[in-house]
Amino acid sequence: METIGSYSARFRAMEMASYFLLAVPWLAGVAAGLFIKAALSATIAAFIWLLHDLRKKTAALEKMKKNLSYAAIHDLKSPLTSIIGALSIVEEPGVDPVVRDKLLNVAAQSSKDMVKLIRILLDTERMEIAAMVLEKSELKTGPLIKEALTILEPVSEAAGIGLTIIVDENMPPLYADHDLMIRVLENLLLNAVKYSRRGDKIELRASYASGTFSFEVSDTGIGIAPENIKKVFDKYYRVEGQESESRKGSGIGLYFCRLAVEAHKGRIDISSRLGYGTKVVLEIPVAR
Repeated sequence: METIGSYSARFRAMEMASYFLLAVPWLAGVAAGLFIKAALSATIAAFIWLLHDLRKKTAALEKMKKNLSYAAIHDLKSPLTSIIGALSIVEEPGVDPVVRDKLLNVAAQSSKDMVKLIRILLDTERMEIAAMVLEKSELKTGPLIKEALTILEPVSEAAGIGLTIIVDENMPPLYADHDLMIRVLENLLLNAVKYSRRGDKIELRASYASGTFSFEVSDTGIGIAPENIKKVFDKYYRVEGQESESRKGSGIGLYFCRLAVEAHKGRIDISSRLGYGTKVVLEIPVAR
């Protein structure tokens, strides 16, 4: 089976061989003028550049593929370990019923986390090839946000992070894919928790004006360095650095959010100050 690595090696071999072709128009006694020889050399040089570019892109793709594999394994390992640990204790005789119920809840939640990650990976691939058909319906903003907060509220409370929700009461229904919108909001909110510290605050604002729905998720967390801002919506990109070592994930969450918002003909943007927090804004136009 052909692999990305084999294509990269093939492009490299072709590139190396092509360097020898540069001298052919000048050494092979070609009966042509100087202009023709220079044109042939320029064409070969352009071909070499194209091979070099293809080799770099295939190498980058191979690296991203490995990064995704490692990240996905890392992200799936944690909930799977929780499930195995919880169930192994439940199986022991004489376990207190209260403890047993708590452990079963941990196992159930961890199972949901695994399913969620797998769905994000699959849906991301489908949106990349435009194979996903949006199942749009009229969504009331209040209940939509309340549903997205189901997971966030206990997490933020346990982490000691404040949470403020500000929703325009006069917002009309949003015509969008319910499942995608829930997962986008969950991703943004959980990401804000992930990069916040105890005592920090998160704010979610929802508003409507001039035919556009706006959602803003802001936090007072660790922030993002200026050189990383333009990369955070790239596939598999993860913010590196000493403060974020324990926060690494698959690097697919914000990329998924971007694809989901763009599938609704909307846009998503991010601004941040290192050490002072981050704000993510997504806008979705009225559409049917």
